[in-house]
Amino acid sequence: MIRAFIVKLLACVWASTLVGMASAGITVNVDVKDGESIAGEKTFKVTVISDNLVTKVEFYVGDDLRAEDDSTPYEFKLDTLAEKEGDLKVRFVAYTSEAESAAKTLNLKVENGLGKDADWHVDRGREALAESKWDDAIRSARTALKIKPGFNPARLVMARAYLGKSVLDQAQKFAEDVLASEANNATARDLLAAINLQKAFNTFSRGTGDRDATLKVIGDALKEAVKNRKAVLEAQLDSFGAVTDANRLQYADLAIRAQRYSLAIDQLLPLFRKDTRQPDVANRLLYAQMRTARMRDAFVTLQEYLKGNMVDGYGSALVAILNLQAGDAQKSLDAEKEALLSDPESLGVRTAQAYLALKRGATGALSKIAGQLEQTEGQRPEVLYYLSTVNYQLGNLDEAARLFQRCVLADPVCYDMYIERANEAIAVSLRGTPETDDEARKADRKYQQKVARSFFEAALEARPESFEALTGIALLTLVEGNKPEGLRLAQTAVKAGPEYAAGWYALACALGETNKGSEGMAAMTNAGKWDQPNLQGMAIPKPVEAWRYFARHGRTPLIAPPK
Repeated sequence: MIRAFIVKLLACVWASTLVGMASAGITVNVDVKDGESIAGEKTFKVTVISDNLVTKVEFYVGDDLRAEDDSTPYEFKLDTLAEKEGDLKVRFVAYTSEAESAAKTLNLKVENGLGKDADWHVDRGREALAESKWDDAIRSARTALKIKPGFNPARLVMARAYLGKSVLDQAQKFAEDVLASEANNATARDLLAAINLQKAFNTFSRGTGDRDATLKVIGDALKEAVKNRKAVLEAQLDSFGAVTDANRLQYADLAIRAQRYSLAIDQLLPLFRKDTRQPDVANRLLYAQMRTARMRDAFVTLQEYLKGNMVDGYGSALVAILNLQAGDAQKSLDAEKEALLSDPESLGVRTAQAYLALKRGATGALSKIAGQLEQTEGQRPEVLYYLSTVNYQLGNLDEAARLFQRCVLADPVCYDMYIERANEAIAVSLRGTPETDDEARKADRKYQQKVARSFFEAALEARPESFEALTGIALLTLVEGNKPEGLRLAQTAVKAGPEYAAGWYALACALGETNKGSEGMAAMTNAGKWDQPNLQGMAIPKPVEAWRYFARHGRTPLIAPPK
C-alpha cells in the first residue's frame, strides 16, 4: 500500500514536471498592464512567443470563453459598456501544435464614467469632434446612450463621428434615428444631406458601372440634400416669431440665408426709406436687390445711399460691382480700392474682390485672391465656389471637382455652384466638331449635356425662381436642338428675371431659332438695355454664342452676405 502511494506520488510529480516543461517554451504578452483601467470598445492585441507553431489563442472574461483566434495578429474586442463597472478579470490562453499551452491573466478595471450624466459625455464627444478624434467621440456618445437610451444629442455625435470616419451607413442610421423621433431636427437634416451627398460623390468618383445610372444617383442625392437644407432654413424663418423693428435685421438675415431675397427686400425697404444713412440696412438691401437682378432698384438704392455719405467698406464693394456692370471700369476700380482700404479683413469685401476678378476675366488675380481666402476662410461656400471655378479655368479639373464637392457639402443650396458646374459640362460637350465626331465622341457629348442638365435641375431645386438656372437650361435645350422647349424655358427665365441681360439674350436666340426675328430683335433691345457694354447693338445670336455670353457674363454676384 505504501509502495502504491509512492508510485502515485511520483506519477503526479512527473506529470507536473511535464506540464511545466510544456509551458516553459511559451510566453503570452498583452498590450495592457495588470490593474489598468479600460473604457468603451477595447481591442486587446496578443503576441505569443513559442518554439512551436501556435494553433490558437482563447480569450476569457472571468470563466466565460468569449472568442478565439487562430492567426496573427491575435486581436480580441471587448465592449466594456456591456460589462459591469469595476473590477474585471480577463485571461488569454495560447496553444501550440505540440499540445503545449500557456496563459496570461490580467485584473483590470472598467471605468466608463456611468456615474456622470449623459450631457457630460456628449460634451466630451463634441470636444473630440472638434479635434477630429472620431473614435473618442464615438466612445463618449455610446456611453451617453448607455446612460440615457435614445438621447438625440448623443446620436448626433455618433452620426458626425461616423461621417468623419466615412462609415456612411452608420452615420445615416444615427441621423435617421434622430429624425424618427424629432422630424424637424435641423442638425440631423443637415447631416443626412451631407451623408447622402458623400455617398453619391463616392459613387461618382469610382466611375464604375452605367454612368447614366451613376449620374441619376448623384442628381437624386443633390436634390434630396437641397430639400433637407431648405427645410432647415424655412423652419428657422417659420419659428422666428413676431418681426419688430428691434429684430427686423435679424429676420432679414435669415431670409437672405434662405435665399428668400424678395422677403428680405420687403423687410428692409421701410427701414431704408426712414434713414438712408444706415450701412447695415443699405448693404443688405443692395445685396438682396443684386442677387435678384433688380438692377433699376439697386441703382436707385445706391444713389440714395451715396447721398448720405455713410458708405462703409462692404458698401464700397457693392458700388464697385454695380459700376462694373454699368460699364464704368475706372469707377469700379476706385470703389474696390476704397473698399479694401476701409475694411480689408471683411469676408464680404474680399469675396466681392474675387467676383470682380472673375467678372473682369482676370484669372491670375482671381487665383491669388481665392488662394488667400482659402488660408483663412477655406470652409465657406462662397470661397469654395471661387476656388473651384478658378481651378477649372486653370485646367486643374480634379481639384475643381473636389472643391465643387466641398462647396455643396458646406451648403447644398449654393445654386451658383451647380450652375457653374453645369456650364463646365457644357464646355466639355462643345469640344470638337459634331459633324466629324465618331460614335464614342457623340455619346460623350450627349452624356456631358445630361450632366449639365442634372446640375441645372439641382440649381432649380435650390432656388426654383433662379433666372440664371432657367437661362442656362434654356440655352442647353437650344444647343441640343429642341427649339420650342428652349423658347418656352427662355420665356420663363425672362419672367423670373425681367432685368437679367443673359435671360433676354437667350430669349432673342430662341426667337431667332424659331423664325420670330422681329420679336427676337425686341428681346435684343432689352438685353442691350441691361448690359450696354456687351450687348447693346448686337445681332441675334446662335445658341452656342448665346451660351458663351451666359457662361462669361451671366453670373450674379456671389459674395458673403453683410453682417
